[in-house]
Amino acid sequence: MKAMTRQQIACYAGVTVKTLSNWCRPYRQELEALGLRPGMVVLPPNIVKWITDKFCIDIPE
Repeated sequence: MKAMTRQQIACYAGVTVKTLSNWCRPYRQELEALGLRPGMVVLPPNIVKWITDKFCIDIPE
């Protein structure tokens, strides 16, 4: 997994960034524990992996 922006993840999921954010909102504390901070532009690989696994988003290698 590589670092990605929220926009890139949303594009692979076929949704808007706002929808992706709404999906992640209930898991905010868990994501913060992984290192997510407000205003992060590029998400680190561990957070990208968590989001793609949680919401079954297929990211080609």
